[in-house]
Amino acid sequence: MLIKQNEGEDDDALIKKYIATGKSDYFEPLVERYEKYAYIYAFSLLNNEFDAQDVVAESFLKAFTKIKQYRLDSSFKNWFLKIVHNTCFDLLRKNKKMVYLDDLENGESLYKDDALCYNNIDALDFGEVQKSLDLLPHELKVVVILRYYYDWEYKTICEFLKIPMGTLSSRLNRACKKLKNYIKEG
Repeated sequence: MLIKQNEGEDDDALIKKYIATGKSDYFEPLVERYEKYAYIYAFSLLNNEFDAQDVVAESFLKAFTKIKQYRLDSSFKNWFLKIVHNTCFDLLRKNKKMVYLDDLENGESLYKDDALCYNNIDALDFGEVQKSLDLLPHELKVVVILRYYYDWEYKTICEFLKIPMGTLSSRLNRACKKLKNYIKEG
């Protein structure tokens, strides 16, 4: 079985083999690697289990059909999560649930909680944190998730969202203030 043989290969090697052969068996390990992360990201943005599942499925289909647009030697994970991100926001726009924010003043950023880093994603308890995150506007929620759940660097988030560093800092600051207020209010 090809999947078991290819599970340990890096993303680019699998993508090269898929492009060369057209065999979906080379794409399946990528689905297995990123399905959980994509679902958590989509669910945290949409707050709906079925919409999140649909978005992940649609995003994998888009990635599968547009894989030749992926630049080898870049990060497949980031490229794929951008597809998930865009698919979520397409759904939000379609449902007219999107909230837009203007740039806000700069300020200090959120503290780093090791329990929320990308490598510890299996240990995350979304219960209380999710309730507070759900109260944030989407633009604030996205930056918190990318920075503190996925442990992305500021520069990566700015490139991913196509926003300037100051906008990212202000959104993180605004999110921090709002989350602190939500927690205080109980």
